Amino acid sequence: MQNSHCKLAAALSITFLLAACGSAGTPDQAVESYLRALVNTDEIAAVNASCAAWEGQAILESAAYQGVEAQLEGLDCQVVSQDGETARVACHGQIRYSYAGGEDQLDELGGRLFSVVVEGGEWKMCGPGGPQAGAFSTGEASSTPDPVTQQIPTETPFATEPVWPSATPTPDTRLLPKEWRTWPIVPALSPWLADVYERGLTQGNDPTHFAKAGDCQNIPEAFLGFYDIPGRYRLDPDEEYLRETIDYYAGSWGRDGVALDGGFNFPAIFTPLRADPDICEQGEDPLACEIRTYKPSFIIISMEFVYEGRTSQNYEEYLRQAVDYALSQNVIPILITKADNVEGNHSINLATAQVAYDYDIPLINWWRAAQPLAGHGIDWARNEGKRPEGFYITYKSWSVRSYFALKTLDALRRALIEFGVGG
Repeated sequence: MQNSHCKLAAALSITFLLAACGSAGTPDQAVESYLRALVNTDEIAAVNASCAAWEGQAILESAAYQGVEAQLEGLDCQVVSQDGETARVACHGQIRYSYAGGEDQLDELGGRLFSVVVEGGEWKMCGPGGPQAGAFSTGEASSTPDPVTQQIPTETPFATEPVWPSATPTPDTRLLPKEWRTWPIVPALSPWLADVYERGLTQGNDPTHFAKAGDCQNIPEAFLGFYDIPGRYRLDPDEEYLRETIDYYAGSWGRDGVALDGGFNFPAIFTPLRADPDICEQGEDPLACEIRTYKPSFIIISMEFVYEGRTSQNYEEYLRQAVDYALSQNVIPILITKADNVEGNHSINLATAQVAYDYDIPLINWWRAAQPLAGHGIDWARNEGKRPEGFYITYKSWSVRSYFALKTLDALRRALIEFGVGG
């Protein structure tokens, strides 16, 4: 009888041991697998390394490095706290990437925390791990359990509910999205956006700030930056009035913001790994970080970057997500059509016009402005032998595109003054 009790106790001990140690892999290995999947743009591997609640975001983030050459360097992840089947992991290392043969850029992993949980007997990466408890340590993990704070956004979260334009008996005389080619180059401001602007000022948005969320076509060197450099631009005598707007937004023209990078595609601005950890909070993506830290009243959203997974359908979904978040922060979004037609049917411009129409927000019709230019604004010599062909615009186009963006910001600023809310 005593021997039977001993065998039972031994069996129970083994059962508890297996329950505690039977999870496949380790928390740090789960995070490393996820990071490798992102750099390799491997959607299936990213989803497999993720908990169920994070799978949607994993699909998005697995596309965040599409279109650039990326590699992990010095990756070293360690468990900093664990409580049963939840853990928190910190990593060192960096993601080195380059776009179109340009200079290498770095996304630093240091200072980032990841939440990890056990699902189906395996450790799974489950999103940002909350505030950092202390500096990354190469020693043993703390013996004191530190509860994991789950932060599992499926999209950039709303801080407040946006207020959409109300129905009105006034007939809608706007041109339809399918007529986007004939939309004006410089848009007007819908009256409902005056309320958005005013609420933004109340919550602390800066009336003299505008931001940009964009790619290589929107970095300061290519778009608007010269308006912050005296002597680098010239206004015709009949357009000296624009100088007032140039001065009003001084500092924003040439700002290289957190949501702006030559290697960004649309998924990148919703991916916390692509945010600057020295500026942004744990789990905060570049778009949310830019709006929180710079507090703009307008944000120009233009993601022309071509990558393998881009379709007009997911482009429109990402654009709506960006617009939704900007409006939730009472920031007025400004959209832009593009000069190129690498997709072959102008479906990206149609999608952009559809979003602008549905939300009744400003759209700069850069495609229309580019038509009188040589090559319709496309630098065909620069594009020769490159894929996709016909993407890069000319240096002249940089100036013309910037000019119409200036004209738009001037028109919108003056409209707000007429509505009684602008400065």
